[in-house]
Amino acid sequence: MLKDERIQLAGPATLIAAIGCADLGAHALASWPTSSFLWYLNLEVFQSFRYSPDGLDLGQWLSDDGFGGAIWVAIPLLGLLCVGLVLKIRLPLALASNLSLIYCGFLLYGSYSAINPAATLHHLRLSALWGPSTMLAAALLLASFLSSMVSHRSYWREIFS
Repeated sequence: MLKDERIQLAGPATLIAAIGCADLGAHALASWPTSSFLWYLNLEVFQSFRYSPDGLDLGQWLSDDGFGGAIWVAIPLLGLLCVGLVLKIRLPLALASNLSLIYCGFLLYGSYSAINPAATLHHLRLSALWGPSTMLAAALLLASFLSSMVSHRSYWREIFS
């Protein structure tokens, strides 16, 4: 596997790992409700996973806590990665990297709108971007952007060569 192909896997793989950690943290919180560290993770770090379905208006049919909706994103991404790696087809890998970029954009928006619910185009607060959930969403967006960029670059290189 070339270095570019490994970078192409970085975006979807980190998003799947983050969704898995958020869901695992929610289940661990159900088992240990007195843990302050788990409450911090649930309320601060993984906050964007709870509020991203609200930005899409998908919360009514996914789950009450939002984490169930994130699983519905991770499973197709994992399926696309497995199909692309096993069958050595580049299109499912490219789809997974681009879909992870789109979902990470919604995560960043969900994180910002959870912190600043009255945000309009004229009243953006940049200080609201320094929360742990926003930093996690920004890091995931950066990894997905690099993954998508590598995917696009390889397709453009193949078209013009």
